[in-house]
Amino acid sequence: MRSVFYGLLVLLAAGCKERYESPVKSATNGFLVMEGVINNGPGNTTIILSRSVPLDSTGKVYEQGAGVTLQGEDNSNISLVELSAGHYSADNLNLNSAIKYRISIQTAAGKQYRSDFAPVLTNPPIDSISWQRENGGVQMYINTHNPLNNTRYYQWEYDETWEFHSKYYSFLKYQIQELPGQQIYSVVFSDSTHFSYDPNIHTCWQFNSSKKLLLGSTAKLSQDIVYLPIASIPKNSWELSVLYSIKVRQYAWTKEGYNFLDIMRKNTEIIGSVFDAQPSQLNGNIHCVTDPAEQVIGFFNISPVREKRIFISINDVPGWNYDSGCFLVTIANNSDSIKHAGLTLLPSAVGLQAPGGAIVTFTASNPVCIDCTLSGTNVKPVYWP
Repeated sequence: MRSVFYGLLVLLAAGCKERYESPVKSATNGFLVMEGVINNGPGNTTIILSRSVPLDSTGKVYEQGAGVTLQGEDNSNISLVELSAGHYSADNLNLNSAIKYRISIQTAAGKQYRSDFAPVLTNPPIDSISWQRENGGVQMYINTHNPLNNTRYYQWEYDETWEFHSKYYSFLKYQIQELPGQQIYSVVFSDSTHFSYDPNIHTCWQFNSSKKLLLGSTAKLSQDIVYLPIASIPKNSWELSVLYSIKVRQYAWTKEGYNFLDIMRKNTEIIGSVFDAQPSQLNGNIHCVTDPAEQVIGFFNISPVREKRIFISINDVPGWNYDSGCFLVTIANNSDSIKHAGLTLLPSAVGLQAPGGAIVTFTASNPVCIDCTLSGTNVKPVYWP
């Protein structure tokens, strides 16, 4: 009887599910969305303008052809140039920290947007990116401090790069002989040197960027000192099979800007059950001048961008034990055996039997185990050692 009762509960719970239609309707042309931080100092500033899209949309609509200007309280003006769709840039800004600035946006459709005036913030250099082994993987930490105790609100982003190698070398290739009504397959050496493998398919690189809002505040601490986890490498993963690097960018924020980002973080990352915090309204510091009732999504902020990069080698983490999951099969070098094994396998140099130069048998494996370009790029990054 108890099992029947539980079964009825499951059926009732399943029957209570209904499609949810959000009562929030997107504007016909979407709300203006501004992303980016004004980088006061060496390097590039890029502000991205786009339009909000319905929840069921996967595309991004960029705001093109806008005039974007940085305006100072001293009536100075700095224009940002659109280098690609919706991406407005300026290089090596040297703003006056004694005054405030705002951003002014004039769209191609004639609408005008302005932010509140914002201060030029102080952002201390990143002291270090440290790491340690945790739960079999690697946990990285951001370390920074401001002896003036006047930053307090931080955000970080990071870019990861890792070098990886194909599991097996190969200096073999399939040869197809066309005969009337049939094709004859065999494996031959790739070139006349026989034992020269193609390095372009052995060493590659892969990339990843932070997807979540990474925030930290020292407002409740007596000193402006940060030591927080920033990123991790899973246990035995390919990211550390050869050489791994992470570059971290650090931004300073006002208290109001930090609260804006924190609400955005909670709205996008924490909500998942009835017990989680409910969505909150995002009130930024950018406003539509031509239509004050129109909502604008974004927060204008001025901060030097601080960066630091570190490398971690497989030699630094003994016992990493990365397993590619690759394996070899041995195939006789005749057309019937090759066809039976399947041409989805690529020939490998391992276990080759070629007495006198004639290939009798060879080994083969999944293409991703031999050609690394199927999992990344063979173009070496300029910052790679």
